[in-house]
Amino acid sequence: MAIPFTYSYRSIAVRKGASAMAVFGIALVVVVFVVLLALAEGFRRAVATSGSPRNLILLRKGADAELQSQVRREAARIVEDLPVVAADAAGERLFSLEALTLVNLPKKDGRGDGYVNLRGASPKSLDVHEGVRLREGRWFQWGTNQVVVGAALSRRIRDFTVGGSFVSGRHRFEIVGIFESGGNSFESEVWMDATIFMAIFNRGDVYQSAIFRARGDPEAARAELNRILEDDPRLQSIQALNEKEYYRKQSELMASVITILGGILTFIMAIGGVVGAMNTMYAAVAQRRREIGCMLSMGFSPESLWLAFILESLCLAGLGAILGCAVSLVFDGLKTGTTNWATFSETAFEFTVTPAILAGASVLALAMGFIGGFLPALNASRQKVVEALRRA
Repeated sequence: MAIPFTYSYRSIAVRKGASAMAVFGIALVVVVFVVLLALAEGFRRAVATSGSPRNLILLRKGADAELQSQVRREAARIVEDLPVVAADAAGERLFSLEALTLVNLPKKDGRGDGYVNLRGASPKSLDVHEGVRLREGRWFQWGTNQVVVGAALSRRIRDFTVGGSFVSGRHRFEIVGIFESGGNSFESEVWMDATIFMAIFNRGDVYQSAIFRARGDPEAARAELNRILEDDPRLQSIQALNEKEYYRKQSELMASVITILGGILTFIMAIGGVVGAMNTMYAAVAQRRREIGCMLSMGFSPESLWLAFILESLCLAGLGAILGCAVSLVFDGLKTGTTNWATFSETAFEFTVTPAILAGASVLALAMGFIGGFLPALNASRQKVVEALRRA
């Protein structure tokens, strides 16, 4: 004979204090799990969504990031004239030769300094980099020390407002605008005229990268270009990558570190949550020994008793999952930032809670409930009728 499902959830209401403690314990594990994964997902999206799948990027062979790369102007100009590079309506090549360096600037919250990417951009940068638009102020004037800063970075670095300025070395840079790029990693950069950049930082003719729009199918263009680069002795030191894929790889290291550390912390806390659920269920079995004996004597099978207590534990876990997920949604969209270990620069991003993360947290909570309730439910199902009915 099966025990009605109502028996399980009504038992929770009878033991309000013990049930609440078990629910809160599981909810806390869910919150930690969701927040840490939302942190990793927010960072991944900010970096991985940078760039366009239609663009290719030229880097030095073996370089994992732009800062490690060197692309000479002469080599870049050779590539610019190749048929794999697309042109705009005026017939001008959609090709941007860019330089990059790190500048150390104080954070707005006063908690030390942050390394910021300063990018030297070309006149075609805005055409090549999709989605970049001015939010406030104006674009810098070519041939000056004027700069525009990313919207995300303006929230994290001191005096990063229109009309503000900062100093790097012996040079002062005037901030004339703030730009947006859909929340990706470009919003954590400062842009200026590449020609002035090269003169200020004594770069000669060595840039960090060249980004351009591929003509036709990007993958076919990349394969064709890499074949040309291998065959031409002047170009054998550089390689072409899909820009979207390049930024996706940039996001992997930091996102993986956050996920692994979050997994370790969640596992440790989950052990505590399982123990808490187990203690709650053992206490429930001990308090209801006579009740269990009565059900066994009435013809309910040990299997149905086991199932009833498992369902009770899963109900507690389900309530914990609902509470934890609800609290976690408060963090969705919360703005923060950290150092990107791939580039060693400050990257601003938002916590991103996704349905997949919430679903994973719910599965984790139910697994905790099942593990925590398994042994107490087994203990209940193995009770002897005479012993269970015996008064304490």
